[in-house]
Amino acid sequence: MRIGLKMKTLLAFALLLFAINAGAQDYKFSQFYNSPLNLNPASTGKINSLYRFVANYRIQYLPIQSSPTPYNTLSGSADFGLFRDKLKGDIFGLGIIFTNDRQSYIRTNTAMLSIGFNKGLGRDKKHFLSFGTQVGFTQRVLDISNLSFEKQFTGTGFDLQLPSGENLIDALRAQNQTRAKFMKANVNLGLLWSGAFNKMWSAYAGFSMFNIVKPKDTFLKSDNERAFRFNAHAGVLIDIKKIVLISPNGMYMQQAKAQQWIAGTSVSVNLSGKSQPYKTALSAGFWYDGNKAIIASTGVSFSGVQIAISYDATLQKDLSKATKSFGAIEASIIYTGRPLDKRKQYSPLLCPHF
Repeated sequence: MRIGLKMKTLLAFALLLFAINAGAQDYKFSQFYNSPLNLNPASTGKINSLYRFVANYRIQYLPIQSSPTPYNTLSGSADFGLFRDKLKGDIFGLGIIFTNDRQSYIRTNTAMLSIGFNKGLGRDKKHFLSFGTQVGFTQRVLDISNLSFEKQFTGTGFDLQLPSGENLIDALRAQNQTRAKFMKANVNLGLLWSGAFNKMWSAYAGFSMFNIVKPKDTFLKSDNERAFRFNAHAGVLIDIKKIVLISPNGMYMQQAKAQQWIAGTSVSVNLSGKSQPYKTALSAGFWYDGNKAIIASTGVSFSGVQIAISYDATLQKDLSKATKSFGAIEASIIYTGRPLDKRKQYSPLLCPHF
């Protein structure tokens, strides 16, 4: 029992030191394709309907966590495609996005206004070039109410009245405070191309950059800044006679010295007939994460509602032992209005349809 408590304390201490002193990393979703405004601000309003609502939730590494909560991320967004008639087929996008990311005792909240402009190219506007930006705030909160350290271990438990040996923690508790927090302004930018070559083939590619203003990111009196995050993504849509849609896609992300890439494919089967293709569909997909994980996903879509569940299975032996082979679970829900152009299909699950 004592060993278990001590290990949890050491783990919390390590996490705390990393969050306070090191360059913090942004959150991420394995279902990057189902979190459009988190992936690229240029996706704002890029829909064949008036509106879209998205919710994403991720929980990971549950067995190694202690109170108050494991690693989890919750995000919600809403965006609208406006002024199509006045812009003669171009689209002005407007949206909002909120995110709560919790890393044990550290919580990061973001609220952004998202603006995009989607310029149609060519006579039939089968290709689009989209630009987007997000402006808002990032808040970081450190909750020390249940945080204990090795120096507070008495042999039978933890005495939080004892000094922790950490200046920030002891200073807060001396002032009867349980939280440290700060809020900073932030800006993101994005660029996206999408195009349909014929009834069977279409593709897209985008690039986005986050933390443009490099906001200060520290609970201490230091000059630590949140690093730029670069994100590139692309995919191909292969629609076989409005029966099966195959969508290979991938994403690459870099922030400071951290890198991640994911590549794979999804397959959607149309269950609603060719008159309303993919209004109802079943989907499944597999991806490989360059950080040594396999991602499997499945879902269903009906009348503009898309629901997907995915699981990340880590292939790293040391991490697998620490987490008791528990990886990460993600869920996403997307609701879009009816297609404005009845000749166009509903967006199948697991792929952005342009």
